[in-house]
Amino acid sequence: MADQEPAFLRDRWVSFDDAIARWEGILLNTLLFVMLIFGFLQVVVRNVFHSGIFGADLLLRQGLLWLGILGASLAVRGRGSHIEIDILLRTVPADWVRPVRRLTDLFATLICVLLARASLIFVASEFEATSRIAGTFPAWMFQAILPTGFGLMAIRFLAGTVLGRPAPTPKAGEEKS
Repeated sequence: MADQEPAFLRDRWVSFDDAIARWEGILLNTLLFVMLIFGFLQVVVRNVFHSGIFGADLLLRQGLLWLGILGASLAVRGRGSHIEIDILLRTVPADWVRPVRRLTDLFATLICVLLARASLIFVASEFEATSRIAGTFPAWMFQAILPTGFGLMAIRFLAGTVLGRPAPTPKAGEEKS
């Protein structure tokens, strides 16, 4: 029975994480499409009418922030296709790879929790200051992706710590170590 619990938890986590990833993917694709159209319109308006769309550059920057955080969050899930320095994993004996990977995932969890906390404080200060982007939109609405994204990454790293995660598959041209 004890062996079935981790498998049950892993299956539940994977299905939950897959659902979140689907929503992240939809949001990423939609946001990228809107940003491309918006950027294209900004270029056309500048070149044809010698003006621009008010606040477009600021809104595109906020969209880029969202793209970066959502993309990083998606990279953390599953096999961990995020950027990682795996020098330690290449030097330890094969029996130690899983425990070391769990330890590095725990460290990444702690870093993401600290970043989520700091960004939550930042967003709260932006809310209190009633900062606006393009004079219209509350800045905290756009910056809320920071604590949300770092929190989600922390949860994903924590799941990797507790449940373990498979070793990354070698990329094309790489040898298995």
